[in-house]
Amino acid sequence: MKKKKNTIPFVLLLMIHTALLVFTFHKNKQRKKLFVLLMSNIGVAYLFEYIVLNIFNAYTYKPKIMKKPFFDDIVGAILSQAIFVPFTAVFLTSVKIGWIGKFIGGLYFSIVELIFVRLKIFKKHWWKTIYTLILIPVYFKFSDLWNWGLNQKFRGLRVMSLFLMMMVTEANVLFLFAATRKFRFGIGKFHSWKEHFVIVPLYAIATSLMSTIILLRENTWRKKFTALLSSIVLNTFFKKIKLLRSKIHWLEFILIRIILITVYGIFRDFVFENEKEETE
Repeated sequence: MKKKKNTIPFVLLLMIHTALLVFTFHKNKQRKKLFVLLMSNIGVAYLFEYIVLNIFNAYTYKPKIMKKPFFDDIVGAILSQAIFVPFTAVFLTSVKIGWIGKFIGGLYFSIVELIFVRLKIFKKHWWKTIYTLILIPVYFKFSDLWNWGLNQKFRGLRVMSLFLMMMVTEANVLFLFAATRKFRFGIGKFHSWKEHFVIVPLYAIATSLMSTIILLRENTWRKKFTALLSSIVLNTFFKKIKLLRSKIHWLEFILIRIILITVYGIFRDFVFENEKEETE
């Protein structure tokens, strides 16, 4: 019963914000660009969450979805930073809501936070609700500016968008690997899951950065093959220095990388759609 009590509020918010995103995509004809904006927003939120949650332990989520508390905490963070807040940001940007609407959005998430604390499904350590009230509207405005930069076809911003799209995908896949006990990062023979979730984003960033650099100029099979080899080398290096323990068979790993790199090629075409001059 307690598990259900904890999960229901997260499920309700998931339904509300998913409906909001579906409405946003339905009303917007430039869906590829909207998808790029969404993934970029999620990427920025992930980087923020990595700092305040994974490293500085600002708060703890308790959705009671996963058995292990640390995994459960990460699931709560994913719901918050990959769905609730970014979905709202894309909606507000799409319908061109001004500062008043953004502050109302900040107030909404602040009230949700207070309710979650009262329900004991969200515990604050050093985090304060005033931070949410201030930072959420700023994040919404940041989404507007990012969207404007994409419309202006700023190359540096689009490169960053491509990187963030890859990083979000890598992070989510690596979480699934960890949740199924296929991947585990850590120094030494014995290490905690907290240590894993401090190291694994760095692995995701490194892999995404390599893939971005390789696929930036052109989306060809030769470039994809280079990206595949690079990811194999990086994975082998982490295993060699005993920072990574993997139960994934090498054929499975290669198949997964081929699928991911193919997706990254699609991401690249989304980001640089209709642009002939792809290099400076």
